[in-house]
Amino acid sequence: MEDHSLSLPLLAAPAAVSSSASAAEDDGNGSFSSSSRIIPRFLLVIFIGTVSIWANHEASKGFNVTIINNAKESPAGQRFALFYVSNDEATRIILNTSAVVENILYPDPNQTKKPVHHVILQLASKNLTSKVIVDTSKSKEFVYTISLSPSILEGSNVKHDVIFAIQRAMARIWLWDGESRAPPWLIDGMEEYIWMQAGFDGHEKETLHPGLELFGPEQFCFLLSQVCSNSNNLSSGSGDGKGKSGRLCWEDKDPKIVAQAFSYLEQQKKGYIRGLNQMLRDPWTDNQPCER
Repeated sequence: MEDHSLSLPLLAAPAAVSSSASAAEDDGNGSFSSSSRIIPRFLLVIFIGTVSIWANHEASKGFNVTIINNAKESPAGQRFALFYVSNDEATRIILNTSAVVENILYPDPNQTKKPVHHVILQLASKNLTSKVIVDTSKSKEFVYTISLSPSILEGSNVKHDVIFAIQRAMARIWLWDGESRAPPWLIDGMEEYIWMQAGFDGHEKETLHPGLELFGPEQFCFLLSQVCSNSNNLSSGSGDGKGKSGRLCWEDKDPKIVAQAFSYLEQQKKGYIRGLNQMLRDPWTDNQPCER
């Protein structure tokens, strides 16, 4: 008879099972190894994305912002910390008010902007002579410090007052000033004009001081140039017999009146204020005309 016994040993089957188990274990190890590689890559992507967002934010604002609370223990300091520091509200106000000023003074990207590298907003430790004061760093170029008086946080409409104060401060920061030689009343008037254009004046932009509407553009520009040159005889050379109104407009150089005059000139000649600001890049001289 023929032998029909198996030609392979019967112990071969367990070897196959062992081989399958090894394969399964290898697959498990492979999956773990793959997962261990994916997680760091995923975290790296998140990190790069976060850094990119932060970099874009820094680039978009164009300057560094630092917030300092010098009155931490006082009620005003505690309110400042809660409502303006902890949630970055102070930084947002600075960036938003800065954008308003830049849009008014530098709408053309080809215009030369005043360098602003760093803005420091600090709550003073004690009340100041005014609600807001702007200082230029003497040790570092293009670094500006906005000091808020604690009294600004004690009013009935704190949010309103803080925004108003910072808007004025950012206007002062972005304005050229004739290398610090321009008359203070002129810079004050330009600051007031920007404040008005930002919608903080409380009345229509077209509102003019009585008498200003009597001047045509040419006569009014002449009058303004006389004021800029510190002339005391504002009526001379106007040739229109309205010198009295001119003296009334300028006798105390009220910033509101100067701002209304700038508003009128801007209506008559689009870009007047931008041109005047660009002119103030150069050193101011007493005989420098205002009209550009």
